[in-house]
Amino acid sequence: MEYEAIVTGAGPAGILTATKIAEEGHNVLLLEEHKRIGEPDHCAGLLSSSGLGSLKLKPPDEVIQNTVAGARIHAPSGHSIFIERGRREAFVIDRRKFDSWLAERASDQGVKIVTNSKVIAVTHSKKGAQTVKTSHESLQSRVVVIAEGVRSVLSKSVGFPTISKRSRLPAYQYELKGVDIEEDLVEMFYGRRLAPGFFAWIVPLGEGRARVGLASRSRSKIRLESALHHHPIISKRLKNAEKVRGMGGTVIVGQPKTKISADGLAIVGDTAGMVKATTGGGVIIGGLTARIAGETINEALQEDETSRKMLSRYDKRCKSMYYRELQTMYLAQKAFTSLTDKGLDSVVQDANDLGLLNIIRREGDMDLQGQVIRKLIANPRTFLLGLKAVRYINPFL
Repeated sequence: MEYEAIVTGAGPAGILTATKIAEEGHNVLLLEEHKRIGEPDHCAGLLSSSGLGSLKLKPPDEVIQNTVAGARIHAPSGHSIFIERGRREAFVIDRRKFDSWLAERASDQGVKIVTNSKVIAVTHSKKGAQTVKTSHESLQSRVVVIAEGVRSVLSKSVGFPTISKRSRLPAYQYELKGVDIEEDLVEMFYGRRLAPGFFAWIVPLGEGRARVGLASRSRSKIRLESALHHHPIISKRLKNAEKVRGMGGTVIVGQPKTKISADGLAIVGDTAGMVKATTGGGVIIGGLTARIAGETINEALQEDETSRKMLSRYDKRCKSMYYRELQTMYLAQKAFTSLTDKGLDSVVQDANDLGLLNIIRREGDMDLQGQVIRKLIANPRTFLLGLKAVRYINPFL
């Protein structure tokens, strides 16, 4: 056997899985189809300080572009609420440098990394030998981890469920300079005409620069261009801005997949649906569950047993630790996007008037939002908010 584990895809989830396996001295190969790890990047780059801490990651200064202390959420009417917790809550990172730094750490642990190597097919066998065919060669391994992102081509070919089209929203964002914004504050803009199914965002990079993007059910780039010129708040913020570069991507708003391991196989990160449906963020939750995958594979290799029965420990551990959180966020996203603009205005206004923001400020967690959502639901004042908002559920959904 050439390798004990092969990981396909060098995004954060793939790199962290490979690193965890290599920490126990196993022979790991990490394959990346692009020439450079981290390119092209598709992410707004906002990561919580607590989430990075839970992954035991401390990015170097050259990776961090800015820090933010809070968020302002804008309703369609222009009314807004401000959420902060009195400290620097998150880092804005350069994803290209961040992924490259993660890869350097993996290499230091003994992971062999090969770039410009596209995986064409994965053939799995119950006899303990998995075959990975690239554009250059065929390789064998005891275990294969698929970290291909949202495409699900390889994972589908070996029998894993795919992410539904309805759960994949097209997104587009620009990096701009010359913006007029608060440089320690993220802004989120909701509205069915602006971004049906999701929202638009402004993430400050410091020194008058920002990432401005939008995800929606359709025509995200066209909607973003319209917002840059016509949205009453966004257009004012960016009146004198100059585009530096643009990038497209996909935001996942679905639930985690029900099956994430098989005989000699596992899927991680976006491929496994390990993403917060409320914001589309997947680096932290994807990284945490990727580490569980790595730990489980280490156990399987140690016991010389890589069957589905053994690797299903990964499924069980993820379900017990994170599925409730992910499903709660999914239901909250579905409820929020089912409202008309009047309903969205009602929720934002009443959340402030009823004092519910105090619960969010006290209990909120950027990554594991399910806990605060459940506390909000249990609060009697939320019932009053819901009674008013339910009148505005979109009848055409």
